Amino acid sequence: MKNSIESLGRIRAQGLALLFLTFVAGILVGFAGERVRTARRARALQQPTRGAMARFTDGGLPRMFQQLELTQEQQERIAVIMENGRPRTDAVMNEMLPRLRAVTDSVQQEVSAVLTPQQRVAWDSLMTQMHMRHKPMVPGMRGRGPGPGGPPRPMP
Repeated sequence: MKNSIESLGRIRAQGLALLFLTFVAGILVGFAGERVRTARRARALQQPTRGAMARFTDGGLPRMFQQLELTQEQQERIAVIMENGRPRTDAVMNEMLPRLRAVTDSVQQEVSAVLTPQQRVAWDSLMTQMHMRHKPMVPGMRGRGPGPGGPPRPMP
């Protein structure tokens, strides 16, 4: 009987030791992952930019082009095409964004009207967090203006 109790104690101690080692390994992996992520972000910020497309990959093209295994010449030609097309796409986005913002604001106000005051506070907090998390693809996309009735936000 005494032998079986000692055996259970050893098994419990081994289980706790294994659990502790797993916990420590998780912490170390988490720290390592965060260091890699931070290093990548720092490297991306240090790279010279060639317009907005330079944010996407090392070659200045959106990530989808990596799957095409482009030659250096193709990458350069496509980057020039994308950069030359940028003023046209920016013009379209600058025309469309105010309308899109108006529709989005209207939908959010309709949703807000259905909520209780407590839910509305949580909703507003969620909307604020969402806007802070998402980076704009086009200058001027992120953030909310003063709302309906206020002066329009200046476009960059």
